[in-house]
Amino acid sequence: MYRLARTSLRHPKTILAILGAITLGLGAGLPRVHSEYGYRVLIGDDHPSIVALDALIERFGGGFPIQIGWACGKGQPCASVFDRRSMEMAHAVQKELAPAAGVQRVVGPSSAALLVPSTGGFAVRRFVENGRFVSDAEALAARALDDPLWVGSLVSADGSAGVIVVQPVDTREETGVRVSEAIEAALRPHEATGFAFYLVGHPIENLIVGRDLAESTARLIPFTVLAIGLILLALSRSWQSAAVSLATMGVALLWTFGLLGWLDWPQDGILEVLAPVIMVVGVCDAVHLLSRTGVELAGAESSREERNAALLRVTRDLATPCLVTTLTTAVAFLSFATSDLATFVRFGWISAFGVVACLLLTFTLLPVLIEMLPPAGQRSVRASRAWDAVLDAILRASERRAVPLLLASSALLLVCAVGWAGYLRVDTDWRESLGEKSRVVQSMRFMEDRLGQSSSFEIELRLPPEAQLEDPATLAQIEQFSGFLSGLDQISTTTSIVDVIRRVNRLLHDDDPAFDRPGDTLEANAEILELIGFEDPDLRRSWISFDRSRVRLSATAPEHAVSTLGRVLSAIRRYAEVELPETWGLLISGEAAIQFDWIRDVQSTQVRSFPTALALVFILVAISLRSLRLAVAALIPTVLPIVVTLGTMGWIGMSLDVGRAMIAVVLLGIGVDDSIHILSHYQIQRRAGEGPRAAIRAALLHTGRAVVTTSLALSLGFLTLMGSAWQSIASFGFFVAIAILAALAAALFVLPALITVFARDDSG
Repeated sequence: MYRLARTSLRHPKTILAILGAITLGLGAGLPRVHSEYGYRVLIGDDHPSIVALDALIERFGGGFPIQIGWACGKGQPCASVFDRRSMEMAHAVQKELAPAAGVQRVVGPSSAALLVPSTGGFAVRRFVENGRFVSDAEALAARALDDPLWVGSLVSADGSAGVIVVQPVDTREETGVRVSEAIEAALRPHEATGFAFYLVGHPIENLIVGRDLAESTARLIPFTVLAIGLILLALSRSWQSAAVSLATMGVALLWTFGLLGWLDWPQDGILEVLAPVIMVVGVCDAVHLLSRTGVELAGAESSREERNAALLRVTRDLATPCLVTTLTTAVAFLSFATSDLATFVRFGWISAFGVVACLLLTFTLLPVLIEMLPPAGQRSVRASRAWDAVLDAILRASERRAVPLLLASSALLLVCAVGWAGYLRVDTDWRESLGEKSRVVQSMRFMEDRLGQSSSFEIELRLPPEAQLEDPATLAQIEQFSGFLSGLDQISTTTSIVDVIRRVNRLLHDDDPAFDRPGDTLEANAEILELIGFEDPDLRRSWISFDRSRVRLSATAPEHAVSTLGRVLSAIRRYAEVELPETWGLLISGEAAIQFDWIRDVQSTQVRSFPTALALVFILVAISLRSLRLAVAALIPTVLPIVVTLGTMGWIGMSLDVGRAMIAVVLLGIGVDDSIHILSHYQIQRRAGEGPRAAIRAALLHTGRAVVTTSLALSLGFLTLMGSAWQSIASFGFFVAIAILAALAAALFVLPALITVFARDDSG
């Protein structure tokens, strides 16, 4: 790093030309940067959950459905879902959406098949027939409210809420975006007439959440830049120095996002925090450079020559510790690449590249830009003396109370380790993560309050070769399984082909409730299935495969925390193992199941990445300091705030969602930086013949100002994430910011205490 800085100052035009060429090359990738949201982009196309979903879609058609809900009653433009105005609105929306690109089918109260008794059997009726609202709507409404295929899925039990279900052709992100945008366009004219719509379903939720997240992140970046700029201004006492430092970070961001575009990696929900994280973490080396240069020039008129000489002295001093701190941060981020989830793999690689780019530019571009600035006036030594007084007081306190301080830290570490290991769990309730003000959460609430559901498990039963779907014994087995699902507290309703067969069989027997069951013979059920296929082929195709070897069950449920979803999945699998014949197959998919798999893999990512990062960071620090004992000493003040933060969360009953699950690794990567800078200079002093106490005092006085400033800059930068629209990211920013301050306190108090108590006079 020192040689890079020296070469940059000696050959600025050559360096600027090289950096300019790299910037142009990587910058050409910026137009390719695009945003994607949803489970497929987060998990990855080859993940078993997505493979299972694609198999289910191939057999039964469609991707994640989108539900459009609306209310009728007091203060609404319609008195009931079944009145003319409501049905005409629903018909207009369905008519516009049916031919839209990416839409497989649209089902709603105005056009959904309603099975009613008819002479010699049954008939399929609809509330809008031949483009006109039917005259016997009142009678059909009574029939709909008595139909289990309608209540809970198309209308509420009291008829005060209706739902239009839009089925995309697949689960591709681009399909979901096209369909969601078509829905918003179709609803806009009716919103102007007083209708309020509530949209749930993975594609539309992704669009809304992703759009809100992108907008809030874009709003955060100016605050992040302002916070960092103020820190740099306070250090350098020069707005020009602060400006060129920010410009250097801007080039690093351009490189990072340009590479993201060339790799054709989407900027998903996790990568939305990439810009502020890279800017906050990457500026630390610049803070050290400016801070130490300011100390070097304190009390002197800084001509260009003196400033360049000071820059070279500082870069020689900072080269190794800055390189090591950047590498520890990079390998910590890279530990995310061990995840089974595509989003964490991408974040690990691209964030590691970003912090390395910041290091390279800090030791090449930044010195050149600083060298171009006009000479500064005399620097005040008063600030340096104030810093020295504060740091000296901290050192005296740490030395005098070293043993009690270490005992208290050990006790705190033990208590919080129990809280982390014993009580902290990875869990996610999307309502909590998004916040109650989110449109998505409000729509979930509406669907759960009015219809009892907002998510679903989609279950496929594979029949053995010898079984026939039409066999009453086979249907009884399916019905028994459906009844078990409906009996679970967490499930609202369960629907299968058996419900359709039962309804038709009843209608074929003059609507006699005694025949609300499958037929008594294989032939009777086969005839019913043929009638259903003739009257409404889409209805039959959505529940049984073409060769009738597989049957789909849909179990709807309110939005649950992942721990609850896990219990439901375990219960389903236990039932299948015990009650279903061994030759039957079971496949569980749907939004609820994929959500569980996603969080399960987030947990495994944390379990896998943190030990990996810890081992790699320890190795790097040990190699850099050439001492296992000092490497341990460096990690203790780093691990302590991590354990305290996560242990406290465990003790108070908080859980790790997708954002907070990243806390440990991120803190490990950046929290060790303070100890590395202090111990690097400590070793220099020891090699110069100083004893442990004198060496740690000199090291802290030499590096303390920069260490405190970088920690404050990091903390303030991460606090800006609290403005995110996604509560998961906001809480991630808050906890990381607090833990960084705790790591600073540990580096200033615990690290000197460790040296005071354990360092030997002959150690180096």
